Amino acid sequence: MTDPVGTGREGWPTASELAEHIRAGKVGSREIVEGYLARIEKIDPALNAFCHVTPDEARQAADAADAQVRQGGTLPPFHGVPIAIKDLHPVRGWPLCSASNGVGHEVMKSDALAVRALREAGFVFVGATTSPEFGTVSVTESDRHGATRNPWDLAYSPGGSSGGSAAAVAAGLVPVGHASDGAGSIREPASYCGLVGMKPSRGLVPADAHYMEGFATEGVLTRTVLDTAAILDVFAAAPRPTWYAPPRPETPFQERALRDPGRLRIGLNLQPAFHVEVDPAARDTLRRAADMIADLGHEVVEQDIPGLDPDWFAPRFDIFYSTGSADCAVVDESAVEPLNRTLRQAARETDSLTYVTTILELQLRSAEMYKAWDSVDVLLTPTNPVLAPRVGSLWEGQETDPWVPLRRALQTASLTALGNMLGLPAISVPLVPQPGALPLGVQLIGGRWQDGTVLALAGQLERAYPWRHRTPAGLPL
Repeated sequence: MTDPVGTGREGWPTASELAEHIRAGKVGSREIVEGYLARIEKIDPALNAFCHVTPDEARQAADAADAQVRQGGTLPPFHGVPIAIKDLHPVRGWPLCSASNGVGHEVMKSDALAVRALREAGFVFVGATTSPEFGTVSVTESDRHGATRNPWDLAYSPGGSSGGSAAAVAAGLVPVGHASDGAGSIREPASYCGLVGMKPSRGLVPADAHYMEGFATEGVLTRTVLDTAAILDVFAAAPRPTWYAPPRPETPFQERALRDPGRLRIGLNLQPAFHVEVDPAARDTLRRAADMIADLGHEVVEQDIPGLDPDWFAPRFDIFYSTGSADCAVVDESAVEPLNRTLRQAARETDSLTYVTTILELQLRSAEMYKAWDSVDVLLTPTNPVLAPRVGSLWEGQETDPWVPLRRALQTASLTALGNMLGLPAISVPLVPQPGALPLGVQLIGGRWQDGTVLALAGQLERAYPWRHRTPAGLPL
């Protein structure tokens, strides 16, 4: 392989392909890592996708990976493959910034559990990717790290909060990026950057605690369903020492992604959790996606979600979401950005009885909403009801109303947040091409513990309507 990270007819190599080449001795991990480090040095100044790059550590890990290949024996599934880690999650030996000037930036003594699973799967960590402060909003912009830009058009955001990982993968700076999702933060940037992004079922990915009442989970951003499924197998096999966890899959997710799902009943839905005016492009994307799915033989029907009422949901979401920075060690409250200072103050003013009552109400209403999947296998929506925002636009007007950025962010998340509340598996795929425009994904939401069904349908769509050859045209890639 003369250029192990260069584009070919099908686009850049996937993590699974690189792992296969390393195991077969066709290319060394060090050569691959050097190729990605060179791309980061060349391209990232225009994107600002990385806030921390670790070239020496990555080279040492790659050399150790190559030595293991020469020694022979069993290798982990992604041995020697580069990955970037989102800077909201601890990595051993790295400072944790959480994109904030108000935290202590302490060097972490251990990996987060999901990060540890990725390390033990053989991945080589090349650096940390940007997020908004505490991952609060749907753009990747912060006072600490500045704005991260979408490689499809630098005037626009890649979304958030996993926008750094999304921009890096979309620009070919890494084959896969670690990410996390509390209201859509994997799926939204996947949608805006033309990637695959999955929020797995609640508890499937190992976590140190059930962050945000189990709304939040970690995952990855990739260019293919197969990579996403293979890495979900890594997460699902890892120890999960938490209060509750879903059943372990009987069939590997990678195998499910390669297997056609059979004829499914697909529920067409455009019912937001927050008040938002759905852009015509999102409506058109949903219609086109429905036609493509129907052409594969699936039954497509209209399906409402019982009990979903924005006027009921929004105020309760505010109560629990305002606690989202509770795990961040703030040492200087005055250095925290205005929105997060406002949210933290709102959390302090919420008494414990109100908080617990809110969580109970959300759980009870969820029981009603689950009934939507009694009559369909998968719910189909646009991932985002609105188009990618221009860089900086989310913050306009916050001087007079610090809640404005969150209100705009929740409009972006109005079709994804429900999956977090219900703990359901949901994936964004770049199924429908958007000629001359930024990407816009479609979302598949499965029933409880139906990650395999979601991946099987997504894999079938990927084979029927391939997308991995699409790459941004706005950069010298």
